[in-house]
Amino acid sequence: MQRNITLDFFRTLAISLMVIFHFIYDLKLFAVVDWDIPDGVGWQQFRWVIITVFFLCLGVSLKFAHSQTFKPKKYLTRLLQITAAALIISIGSYVFLPDNWIFFGVLHFIAFSSIVAIPFLKSPKAAFLCGMSIILVGALGLVKTRWPFHILFENLPSYTNDFVGIFPWLGVVLLGISLGYSKWLISDPLYKLSQTLSPKVNTLMSWPGQHSLSIYLLHQPVMVGVLYLLVS
Repeated sequence: MQRNITLDFFRTLAISLMVIFHFIYDLKLFAVVDWDIPDGVGWQQFRWVIITVFFLCLGVSLKFAHSQTFKPKKYLTRLLQITAAALIISIGSYVFLPDNWIFFGVLHFIAFSSIVAIPFLKSPKAAFLCGMSIILVGALGLVKTRWPFHILFENLPSYTNDFVGIFPWLGVVLLGISLGYSKWLISDPLYKLSQTLSPKVNTLMSWPGQHSLSIYLLHQPVMVGVLYLLVS
């Protein structure tokens, strides 16, 4: 199946914004700036925008990857990669930041939602209705932010450096599956634009989106290492 350039461009947008967000966070970590990131007004909303684009793209990607038939080998390979990466982040954060270690961050959520989303891959209407319901439940605060972790575990940190609540964010993934059935997205509206761009610009706009997992895993260690050398 030919790659959907529009999806690649949106994934590039999401990973680029995340790198910017984390870079500013790292500047605060090294006391270069004193901005209230990640929880201050504006910064929290910025993070919501980033993960909204990310999780919509996740839902669309799941639909596109298994549009004809479910491919268990491809699915399990990707799921194992994400799960292993999530485990590495949990262990690493526990070692270096034991008071705020990451027990259910972005990658943990992606692994979880990739499993839960399977029954919806062929049911765009059900995905849309369930997605909207989950978002509504989260928006109205009918479920605690840390559900079900506040029930299952007693010794989790009161504050973690990265947490993604199942409500409302699972709903965004399901909306992404529904969006993957839209004629607008299937028609790949940015494909023609990509043909008018120079090869270098086209690569710049699509390559990061095609390698978002690798960039997600590597960008923080690289940026923290560089900043440590520069400011220490």
